[in-house]
Amino acid sequence: MKAQITAVLLSLLFYGCSFLDNKAILPRATGGAGEIILIMDSTKWAGALGDEIRNIFKAPFPGLIQDEPLFNLVRVDPDKFNSVLRNARNLVFVSTLEGNSRGDIILRNYFTKESQAKILADSNIYYTKQDDLFARDQAVMHLFQRNSDLLIDHLVANRTIIQNYFVNVQKSRYRKALYQAPREQGIENKLLENHQFFLQVPYGYEIGIETDHSIWIRLMDNKVDKNLFIAYKDYSEEQAFNREKIIAFRNKAWKQLLLGDDSLSYMITEPLVPIDSISLNLGEKFAVEVRGAWKLKNNSMGGPFLGYVFVDQSIGRLYYVEGFVYSPGKKKRNTLRELETILRTFQTQSEHSS
Repeated sequence: MKAQITAVLLSLLFYGCSFLDNKAILPRATGGAGEIILIMDSTKWAGALGDEIRNIFKAPFPGLIQDEPLFNLVRVDPDKFNSVLRNARNLVFVSTLEGNSRGDIILRNYFTKESQAKILADSNIYYTKQDDLFARDQAVMHLFQRNSDLLIDHLVANRTIIQNYFVNVQKSRYRKALYQAPREQGIENKLLENHQFFLQVPYGYEIGIETDHSIWIRLMDNKVDKNLFIAYKDYSEEQAFNREKIIAFRNKAWKQLLLGDDSLSYMITEPLVPIDSISLNLGEKFAVEVRGAWKLKNNSMGGPFLGYVFVDQSIGRLYYVEGFVYSPGKKKRNTLRELETILRTFQTQSEHSS
């Protein structure tokens, strides 16, 4: 708690970082989705501290066949950080109170003398975060300590916290962008009536195939094929949350939906790509998230997918909800993040009506 309070106080002690009552006068933040502008001294970037920063922000995005990083990281020398770059959507400042290079001095001068004294006195604090510092819809994080070794220790111990801050910011932005236009309420009503669940379906999606126990919803354009798939069955055993059981259910549901049991072109889970799985809460429901790759049995098409499994206890039903992408030769990270945003609007009928 002490470290949190001190970090809040530090956020008020940066030079040039006063909060504006009327943020409408700020320019709108610019930059691509998932791009982070990193302001950091070149010597530290080339050393162990830079290695750990890369481990955090350039870690592989899970579940992709072709490697893509969690974020596109663009490092900028402190003396090159100008009025254009400061309007970027995501900014990360990395500094320590040691060193006398030009970059070190510039970054150190972002802190007031009071802030520097607090950093020297308390080795537990290492970051602050601010919204709309230079522009609207902007996320800013300062990572700091008295020296590089102490900062590296904090970064290693808190890697997920730092990553999740920007991951969650990006999810919020996707949500705003996806639902600016009117949603497909006709599809939403059909999902409730025919399948007893609710999903916020963005504009442009259409129902591809529907059965008594599954539905495929898709949006196709000339760049990417975005897909939502939901299948369900009676819940009978806790082992249904095991990764192998999830993949077996997924494969069976897709085979039955697409082209029938006798087809050689039905969808399967790509066995050569490892399945990542974690347990989490989806709303108020326990869920297991799986990430991997799909392909058609004849190898003619393929791509990444993201799925969730959970139980609707009120009706004893096991749901599998998935987003998958077909976009050969193109980056897929941002599309998967978009589909994740949609999937996380899922509600059972009882949840939606409460």
